[in-house]
Amino acid sequence: MILETGGGPGGPTSPQAGFSSVDAVRYAGTTGGRQEASLNVTAGVIQRGERLRYKVYPELDDRLEYDATYVAVDLIFADGTRLSELGATDQYGNAFHAFGQGVAKVLYADQWNDVQVDLAVAAGKTVADVVLTVDAPASGTSFVGWIDDVEIGPAPPRLDGSDLAAYVDTRRGTNASFGFSRGNTLPITAWPNGFNFITPVTDASTYRWPYEYHRLNNADNLTELQGLTFSHQPSPWMGDRDQLTVMPVAAASPLGDPVARAAAFSHDDEIARPDLYSVRFTNGLSAELAPTDHGAIFRFTFPADAAGRHLIFDTIDENGAFAYDDGALTGWVENGAETGRTRMFCYGEFSSLASFGPADGGRANARAATFTTDEVTFRIATSFISVEQAQHNLALELEGRSFDEIQQAANEIWNERLAVIRPEGATEPQLRTVYGNLYRLNLYPNSQYENTGTAAEPSYRYASPVIPPVDGKAVVKTGKMYVNSGFWDTYRTAWPAYAFLYPTLAAELVDGFVQQYRDGGWIARWSSPGYADCMTGTSSDVSFADAYLRGVELPDPLATYDAGLRNASVVPEATEVGRKGATTGFFNGYVSNDTEESVSWSLEAYLNDFGLAAMASRLAEVFPERGEQLREEAAYLYRRSQNYVLLFDPAINFFQGRRADGEFARTPAEFDPCEWGGDFTETDGWNFAFHVAHDPRGLAGLYGGPGGLEAKLDEFFATPELATKKGTYDIVIHEMLEAQAVRMGQFGFSNQPAHHIAWMYNYAGAPHKTQAIAREVLDRLYVGEQIGQGYPGDEDNGEMSAWYLFAALGLYPLRVGAPEYAIGSPLFPRVTVTPLGGTPLLITASGVENPYVQELRVDGKPLSVASITDAALQGASQVEFVLGPEPSDWGTLESPPSLSTETPAPLVDLIPLDVANPLFDNTSATEVAVDSVVEWSLPSPATAAFYTLTSAAGPGADPSGWRLEGSSDGVTWSLLDERTDQTFPWRHQVRPFQIPTPAAHQHYRLTLTTPATLTQVELLH
Repeated sequence: MILETGGGPGGPTSPQAGFSSVDAVRYAGTTGGRQEASLNVTAGVIQRGERLRYKVYPELDDRLEYDATYVAVDLIFADGTRLSELGATDQYGNAFHAFGQGVAKVLYADQWNDVQVDLAVAAGKTVADVVLTVDAPASGTSFVGWIDDVEIGPAPPRLDGSDLAAYVDTRRGTNASFGFSRGNTLPITAWPNGFNFITPVTDASTYRWPYEYHRLNNADNLTELQGLTFSHQPSPWMGDRDQLTVMPVAAASPLGDPVARAAAFSHDDEIARPDLYSVRFTNGLSAELAPTDHGAIFRFTFPADAAGRHLIFDTIDENGAFAYDDGALTGWVENGAETGRTRMFCYGEFSSLASFGPADGGRANARAATFTTDEVTFRIATSFISVEQAQHNLALELEGRSFDEIQQAANEIWNERLAVIRPEGATEPQLRTVYGNLYRLNLYPNSQYENTGTAAEPSYRYASPVIPPVDGKAVVKTGKMYVNSGFWDTYRTAWPAYAFLYPTLAAELVDGFVQQYRDGGWIARWSSPGYADCMTGTSSDVSFADAYLRGVELPDPLATYDAGLRNASVVPEATEVGRKGATTGFFNGYVSNDTEESVSWSLEAYLNDFGLAAMASRLAEVFPERGEQLREEAAYLYRRSQNYVLLFDPAINFFQGRRADGEFARTPAEFDPCEWGGDFTETDGWNFAFHVAHDPRGLAGLYGGPGGLEAKLDEFFATPELATKKGTYDIVIHEMLEAQAVRMGQFGFSNQPAHHIAWMYNYAGAPHKTQAIAREVLDRLYVGEQIGQGYPGDEDNGEMSAWYLFAALGLYPLRVGAPEYAIGSPLFPRVTVTPLGGTPLLITASGVENPYVQELRVDGKPLSVASITDAALQGASQVEFVLGPEPSDWGTLESPPSLSTETPAPLVDLIPLDVANPLFDNTSATEVAVDSVVEWSLPSPATAAFYTLTSAAGPGADPSGWRLEGSSDGVTWSLLDERTDQTFPWRHQVRPFQIPTPAAHQHYRLTLTTPATLTQVELLH
């Protein structure tokens, strides 16, 4: 092995540049036994409380053997012993020697990794040499990597748990980029579910990745800050909006150009917490901020010898203006992503001010406030309604309150949100991960409303992002609206977590999105903040149904259901809302592949139909006046949710797309389950092979039963992701590289479609495999938070965080829409879960160093199935796990609940396709006026369970009453169903009707009481 000093992996724009200094050491060689070389690092006697810390960048080899990850910095002591021989572990509990580091698989290839080792086992020993060791199992293959920042010194003191917000480093997930994600987050200081975010920015001219922990460092390898920014970013992929930047400048001139005014700092001089952000720049200037819901307080301290003292007010472009009037800063910005964006106004007050005017350079609208004092306090509030409302928000939240008082208030509300989970026996990294994830969960969704009344008598109003502006101004409505949730991501874990941990808040959040339906007729698929044509599925349907079924007391459950029903039954006129492919998909039973990502649209629709069906069944009991309609909608939607069987191709043993003519899109020779894109959203056929979380037993039937499902899952986890089969993507997208980096076969845990897959082993008679895989994910993939990592992929609106929180408790909401949890393996020996406003639940686990469940008791009573109902969990006071080092037969003798007990029959139309008849052509693109009677015949007698009628494009022509009759000979007719006083609330709505006394008939007729226009008629079995 050779060691070389100088440079580092990648150039200054590399996704991983920023950690390697000019003194970085390159290690390279060929595997074959343990190899080591001295790093020539000077060290002395190890003192108590010290740690070894370094950063390592193993390069990925062409053969994907990860040889360079079998690496460690070892200490050789004067007495001849080695650190690697003393039982030392890294910060995650992995064996600290080169081979142990490689086996643990916590070191990401082509990434800088932070390694820390408690040196308590070596206290008092004298270091004779510091060596780099490589010990890979492969032989004869080359390896390359880099080592930097090797240090032995005092470890920071362990926190005492009195301030949970202190565990949160908001920079978790910011060591990421468009090319590779370790979170793709911002270091946000804010109020929980707040109106605004405030974030430092390293690039004040972008609305995509404004803060990158590790990129574009200066010549001294230091990060440079260009501003402190009001942000509303739901995700870098959706883009930020209405960014307003404040930046202190200590130069003689008030520099407006973001690059010219940038100030360097070390991350060691940065505090990034939910309730406080502060940074001390290398020029002696310091900045601090603390949040309120609609504003913030800033405190700037300039060095005594500063050439000038200025605050620059700026935006990312010219769409904004700032002025100083009547002793206050006023202004507006309107920039960034356009989906539902409306103008943001601001009002701010300075502790003192010498002058206000244009900035020197930069954008023409940039302004500078100049001061003569060394310390400046600045209070500012924002509004989407008006400058006057921004002033009112400031008076409500900031006026007369000191910096410390505002920061303390934010600290208290964050501690209240974080205290819902209290682990005991957790390591410091585990505690940082738990509370960092709870922080991310509580950032989203965001309030859109403002108090136009008083603190004592609030009156809430909001600028609606889903109603088109009038004369360029946002339409202001009364009530509370919430925004910023990508439901394709968040339905899987984040919304169940709100219902579990914050049930009262969850009710308000749900209704805040139902407000979008009240305003604009739909709930956004990806609220950012308005209607965005992005991602597949209308997954607010199952998210909100699930909350209701888990006992969340929704303010308006019928409107919540109706918003979902519209998604499930109406062909939308705009692509930004509703379900794509529904024009024919509602009638074929699947979305054909002339719609992009058709399999994803179909499988997500079945999941959402399942949730709506369960909600309709419950609502029928609560609202008897609408009970009959709700019950038949539930029965129809339950059957429709089983139509996933229509997309399963037994010739290839995978789901795949079907063409408009009904044929499968690809032959067995053409289909490659490792190929990305096409009919699948952001993944491949493998990761959609198990996308039937609502009906795992039915899915198992497709694979030949539980044993077949287990074999399919085994093959899935054994088939490597090579990140080479781009499919319909032009490039190797970041999700491909991240899925490869997970190193768990095809298990693309870095992206949400895979998040449920490991839990499917519970339905394959092998729950021990669920337990082992979930534990491996917890141990391996949420690492690196202290250098801005912490996630294996995009942390989308709390979803990736909520997965960790559930799995760490030994629970998972596998069947969203069914009030239950799949059982896994808890991470902590003892954890108390106290939902906000609820009663404590104690979860204990003996033998927690092991993943395998041996026994499980709920309040002392054995639980033998790998599932627990939400009601049982809410009613329990203690859940006790006994874990062991080997799999047991626990959970193998009884299958958890499922929609089906075997492969279900799809819901199909008995009426033959007739492209010449607008009523039977399986499309809502055609319609016909019906005077009185519609008749049709089947090829042979058949028994129908439902029929559907679809309303026309125009209003006023819907049928209100009719008779459905059947006949064996076309002469003698039997009444099957009769309806009166019916309405169709929406255009192109499919309404199902259950036949009360089904019987086999070959001839059918529908007789309307008045003429009407119809789009489609179905007779379903």
